[in-house]
Amino acid sequence: MIDRAARDQLSGNLRHLIVGGITNDQFERATPVDDGDPAIWAITDMSWLLYSDMKEHRLVGRHSIAPVWKREVLRWILFLDGDFEYRWPKISLPGLHPIRRARPMWLSWHNAISHDRASEFLAAGDYNAWPFISRSEYKHALRHPRRLAGRPRSSQTEQLGN
Repeated sequence: MIDRAARDQLSGNLRHLIVGGITNDQFERATPVDDGDPAIWAITDMSWLLYSDMKEHRLVGRHSIAPVWKREVLRWILFLDGDFEYRWPKISLPGLHPIRRARPMWLSWHNAISHDRASEFLAAGDYNAWPFISRSEYKHALRHPRRLAGRPRSSQTEQLGN
């Protein structure tokens, strides 16, 4: 189930968070509650890794996130702005590679998962496209973004009188 209002809210909040427009605390207060759209839970769970929850701050200066994480977040935003169902199995921190977190059951770690659960998760789709299930979905979203898409060139040309 896609909750368009919740996805739009989380997408906007993430955009404001990564550019320092809102603080981590403002982000958390404005984050929509997971009410049936599994993408909301998964991406909210991952967004917690972007900041410290020990004090209020903006993601600027020494608190800014690395470019590699900005690219990740932009992919999450692209997913939230689209109309694809989130089809990954539910695990904590799904954007952190599950195999790197797989541990034997006797070795306890808060974010650890079993090797079987990690394998099941990875078998669901192309992990490099997460939260998209496949590269084809991701490429489709890149070709047809909902935001900043502008008008088709033919419409712009007609309006200019050319």
